[in-house]
Amino acid sequence: MSKAINLTEQLVARCVRGDERASLALYKQYVKAMYNVAYRIVGNQFDAEDLIQDAFVKAFDKIGTLKEPKAFGSWLKQMVINQSISLIRKQKLLKIKLHLNDELPEPELDEVPPDLPIEQVMKAVMELPEGARVVFTLRVIEGFKFSEIAQMTGLTENNCKVQFHRSRKLLNNQLKSKIYAE
Repeated sequence: MSKAINLTEQLVARCVRGDERASLALYKQYVKAMYNVAYRIVGNQFDAEDLIQDAFVKAFDKIGTLKEPKAFGSWLKQMVINQSISLIRKQKLLKIKLHLNDELPEPELDEVPPDLPIEQVMKAVMELPEGARVVFTLRVIEGFKFSEIAQMTGLTENNCKVQFHRSRKLLNNQLKSKIYAE
């Protein structure tokens, strides 16, 4: 692992000096992981692709300000998360302006059905309403604490917990209905 860190540090140093091959190497090293983060938050391929391209451009523009070159991956990931959340906020404002309302009823909480293929679970996560999907993704998949999620999203910590609870309820019902449909 220290070799990977050393490589990342070397690539960052070369990027600071304007080495485009180093930029390409960093891009190739991180693009798939950053796409996955963006996709899980925004919920669609096109926005996720745009977001990661913008995040990489921004990262390479500001790479000289990075204090710890070995932290490039987490620094970039934070940019992707912030940009994803910003996009969702912009889209939400647009929906409000268009007077769209897609409230979902609150289902009852049960245990998540065991032994489901991960593809089915991830598909169900992507079908969650936006707020629930973002909080669930940041909490369960990315491993952030509620206090950190609150800072990133601009929600209160309690609101994050409510959204997380809601996402679990919705996932439960979605996954159970898939089991019973089979």
